[in-house]
Amino acid sequence: MQIFITGAGDVGYHLARELSQDYDVTVIDQKSRACERLEEIDVRVLQGNAANAQLLVEAGIEDADIVVAVTGNDEVNMITCISASHLGVERTIARVSNSDYIDQPMKDRKNIGIGLMICPELVMAERIVKELYFPSMVERRRLAGGKAELIELAVGEEVPLAGPISKIDLPENCRIAAIKRGEEILIARKEESIRAGDRLILTCEAKSVPKLRKIIHEDTASHKVMIVGGGVVGFYLAKWLEKMDFDLKLVEIDNDRCQELAEELPDTLILNGDGTDISLIKAENVGSMDAVFSVTGFDEKNLLCSLLAKQLGADKIVARVDRSDYIDLFEMVGVDHAISPGRVTVDAVLKLIRGGDEAISSGKEEAEILELRAEKEAKILGKNAAEKMPKGAILGTIMRGSQPIIPTLDTEVKEGDRIFVLALPKASPKVKALFSGERRGS
Repeated sequence: MQIFITGAGDVGYHLARELSQDYDVTVIDQKSRACERLEEIDVRVLQGNAANAQLLVEAGIEDADIVVAVTGNDEVNMITCISASHLGVERTIARVSNSDYIDQPMKDRKNIGIGLMICPELVMAERIVKELYFPSMVERRRLAGGKAELIELAVGEEVPLAGPISKIDLPENCRIAAIKRGEEILIARKEESIRAGDRLILTCEAKSVPKLRKIIHEDTASHKVMIVGGGVVGFYLAKWLEKMDFDLKLVEIDNDRCQELAEELPDTLILNGDGTDISLIKAENVGSMDAVFSVTGFDEKNLLCSLLAKQLGADKIVARVDRSDYIDLFEMVGVDHAISPGRVTVDAVLKLIRGGDEAISSGKEEAEILELRAEKEAKILGKNAAEKMPKGAILGTIMRGSQPIIPTLDTEVKEGDRIFVLALPKASPKVKALFSGERRGS
């Protein structure tokens, strides 16, 4: 398999090093120093602008199986993927930090040639939340701009979800869509029973996630959390923790950004100040915090904030580290957990390359997440839409305007609804036929 990587910064370099062990890798970067660094790896290196279509053609990108665009520029990454797609590349992955791009529907970005977008800051925030507060969660995918979620849970002996699906009491607007059992993926039916060792694929309205945590006994006493840094990582972190009903404070030095955050985070106390100001963090009782997250864009500031919070008595300290070679240093001097957005991005991209993009895999079997729109006169329209699904497929989430609906047996589908369907490969063509605008009964 041939893989093209554009951008040879920290993410591109580590991706190239990992992937070169199994695949033929070509790396493109504008900077001579970045290209020289790659000489120690068994990869083909080209110096130039990855957004230049002529360079991509001369590099032979049309022969690539996958293109991964991970420069530090969102627009360059998107242009690279669009160009590659138009030249015949089937799988493209773009690193993108702007949330305006990330929240676009899957169908819209695929139509212009961008197969998948990865936001390092979003992936990092998700990793922090998962590891600290939702350990049974294996994976979490945002649907419809974050209004709904697809969650994969590991069912252990201590997780009270074993037994018949029909008898499992889940929160409102939360349903089991599929079961991963060994190398099989089973589309969930009410007569199916959950066993210890299974992995469940659930679709949930985002605000139902805290209730789900309570049901599986991962909701402890109320958490007091301070976040230092109101950038993309801090924002997404607060957004997710708000859903878990935590007592949140966020410290941000920029006044204009504070006003933006206050509008977007109604359940978080926004503090305009410097996280290294000891008088400020003392006044805000940082020593009583269950966790402090230092996630500014400056490693030195994150380290200082972390050490101050630790010294004043905060229970758990997590810090963002942009230079991944500093991770060991941070943890050596007392930071409980140091996380690099670049490193988690590498992990996420590797997982996608080895396991597919809009897919859920288990051993040799794979299910696809389809995003479809109910067109005029489509067969899916009307009541009892769930019963119209072919064997091997299940309705996941219906987006009606901005409102997510987790369907039941009698849920009605209306024209214009945007619907996420989980389907095994053999069922996908039948599912898509239900959403076309062909006249019923003709």
